[in-house]
Amino acid sequence: MKLLINCLFGLCFWLLSASLFAQPATENFRPLESQGEMPADFQNILNHQKEMSDYNVLLKNLVMDGQILFGTPLNDYVDEIVNNLTQNDLQLRKQLHIYILKSPVVNACITSNGILLVNVGLLAQVTNESELAFVLAHEISHFTEKHVDRINDYRGTLSNRDAFSSFLKYHNRSRAHELAADRIALERFFKDSPYSYQAMMGVFDVLQYAGLPFDEVPFQKSWVETNFYQFPDKYYLPNIEPIRDRSGIVDTLFTHPNVDKRRTAARTLINGLSDAGRGAFAQPEERFLEMREIARFECVSIFLLNHQFDDAYYNACVLQQKHPDNAFLNEAVVAALYGLAKHKGTSTASDVLHPYKEVEGEMQQTSYFMSKLSHNEAALLALRTAWQMKLKYPDNQYFDDVSRDLMTVIFVQNKLKLTDFSDYPMGANLGAIELEPQEAQPSEGDKYSHIKNRSLAKVVPTDKFKTHNYMLVDIHRDEAFLNAVYSVMDDAENEDIMSVVSRHQPTTARSIVIMQPMCAVWNRNMDMDYQKSVRCEQRLAKVLSQSARRLKITPLSYSVKDVCHFTIEEYNGYVQLRQWACEYAQANAADMVFYTARDMSAAYNLTGTKTLCISMVSRKPARFFNTDKFLELTASVICPFTLPFTLIPVALPQYSTTMYLSFADFDSGRTLCAHRDNQISAMSAAYVNSFMYDTFYGFVKGK
Repeated sequence: MKLLINCLFGLCFWLLSASLFAQPATENFRPLESQGEMPADFQNILNHQKEMSDYNVLLKNLVMDGQILFGTPLNDYVDEIVNNLTQNDLQLRKQLHIYILKSPVVNACITSNGILLVNVGLLAQVTNESELAFVLAHEISHFTEKHVDRINDYRGTLSNRDAFSSFLKYHNRSRAHELAADRIALERFFKDSPYSYQAMMGVFDVLQYAGLPFDEVPFQKSWVETNFYQFPDKYYLPNIEPIRDRSGIVDTLFTHPNVDKRRTAARTLINGLSDAGRGAFAQPEERFLEMREIARFECVSIFLLNHQFDDAYYNACVLQQKHPDNAFLNEAVVAALYGLAKHKGTSTASDVLHPYKEVEGEMQQTSYFMSKLSHNEAALLALRTAWQMKLKYPDNQYFDDVSRDLMTVIFVQNKLKLTDFSDYPMGANLGAIELEPQEAQPSEGDKYSHIKNRSLAKVVPTDKFKTHNYMLVDIHRDEAFLNAVYSVMDDAENEDIMSVVSRHQPTTARSIVIMQPMCAVWNRNMDMDYQKSVRCEQRLAKVLSQSARRLKITPLSYSVKDVCHFTIEEYNGYVQLRQWACEYAQANAADMVFYTARDMSAAYNLTGTKTLCISMVSRKPARFFNTDKFLELTASVICPFTLPFTLIPVALPQYSTTMYLSFADFDSGRTLCAHRDNQISAMSAAYVNSFMYDTFYGFVKGK
């Protein structure tokens, strides 16, 4: 009896565990954050002091930007694969430290000290665990053969401030090294592993078509149209560009051999090897599929952060084929359409869309369609989608904020009226429309109640109506929608009045987060000098902090030493700030509800304020002889006694210095104050200091 009870209890426990495990991790997906304690590797990277040409500078940038993940389910999954590959070499396993890199690029890389970075994009695209195991074994082979140690052109890579680009360029290796790493991966690490040789071969297809979306799903007009309106046929390509086979590309000028050569070499190596006892998966296939889905969701989040809106939109729509009611994907679709609409308003849509002629496959239609949309069409499409999601998820504040902002764009900034939107579908037979009888004029006593009811007569389309005039047929009569529009219009009018009253009000912020300044110092060859740029950033951060203190404002800035001692909660709050600042820069100073602002609680808990100071300085050598120097010499000819005083500044080299300083609220996404200036002078540092303090003073004092 006791045995039976134990069996029943075990069965119940197993069924309960299975039901819990059956719930997908993507059901309530939120963008990944690091968990647990700060790894010792991070401490070493941040504290390591070497010359600027060392690879640790690149790793430091990634850590400070929060681009390297630890303690996530993806980390645990990859760790287990590496354990399987190195089960017979525990000493080697101790030297390897695996992290996830928040990049949608299909790639992985390893450093000379054993830090193996696996891109989210790689996890999102592989089709089985054996493919992923081969890529990891390939990178481990680079480490064991010391291929990384032979790379010594650090300084050239550091001329690029994009940490991802620099890191990938740093890890370019010779074709011989790549083929050798493939061979060693198979002969040494696959040999005693549980992974299938045949299943592994699919990885070369993954690499060959690495730039493609998660799947090839035809663009559906139903994604963007209804029975009430349709976009012109010219918004759709008659034929899409087929995906090109790149296997035969000549690789003479490439650091890596083309994929076809690697595939052929690998097939030769595994020829005759038995797959008996091996499989495509060492861990449960369900776990692999779950991890891949998490990685795909995370890629969509990264696309949104980087304002790659066609990538985000199409891949979210692809994932919706399997997850039609997923809250995160619905949020991603709204964020992509909303971001596109805001960039259309600032004429910067080309910055956030791929040139459609460079896109292949089904996604080309998405890029083309988004490029053809007018500002009004993009804003109304985003509003329709956001409003539907607001009704579906009434507790989601993001949908409400986006809807109200789009209403502001449409009805306040673009000055469209409710009477600009038809009550009848596009293509309706106007002659057959029976107009409602005109209501009798209200009596004198009902006059004001009639005005307050804000009744709206039926709008009949005219020949001048375009697509956007039909895009609210099924929405704009909804009482909740009308009340929201009227509320937005009233708020805009009140804000205009209050802006006049409070124009010269000083800031109420008692503390301000001073984000790491962005400086770029260029030499005569127009190459960026990384060392001087870093020193410029350090000086500028000091100037901003001193300016704040003089104005009785507490400056909050976070150095490398601060990050070293952060708890995980503090670190994630710091990462939120960095991500918000990155998205703010991507927005090109447009006021918008940022995707990252959906939850900034960790950032607020860290700082206690919502005000950020964002600064930028770019210094380039000016032409030695310019207009200013010519005028000074001309004046000296007219007044010779001034010549000694003129020759000194004329002889000194001058610099063209661009300075930018803005203050923003990360809760609302609004720019509170922003100034830009450009000076040509030999004393660029003095101009920068003066500009920064004057702008800081003007913001604090409300001038």
